[in-house]
Amino acid sequence: MNKKASAIIIVVLVVLILLGVGGYMGSQLMKYIPSSNITPTVEVNLSDIDRSGAADESDRIMIRGQIDCIKEQPCWDKTVGKTKDGDNPLYTFDLDLDKDGTITQKDVDLVK
Repeated sequence: MNKKASAIIIVVLVVLILLGVGGYMGSQLMKYIPSSNITPTVEVNLSDIDRSGAADESDRIMIRGQIDCIKEQPCWDKTVGKTKDGDNPLYTFDLDLDKDGTITQKDVDLVK
């Protein structure tokens, strides 16, 4: 091999190495870094079951209508209404505010 061919091979190898390093560093720069300072813009009131904007008597009435429903019963997955801000269905298990698996007066009392 002559010197000219050896020089071309070395230049091609150096260029390939530089492209590989540049590609790796470019991909590292383009990675998304999530912000750790994300704060909710709206405070959610979990007692406002129907999302009417306030936990009110309509939420209490909805819970009272399902008192004594237990997680193992068929009533647990029953549709009991829709949200006011859309057509999202509300189920009996959405009324279990204390998450104990039973709809009781304690759930009604949690509507504030």
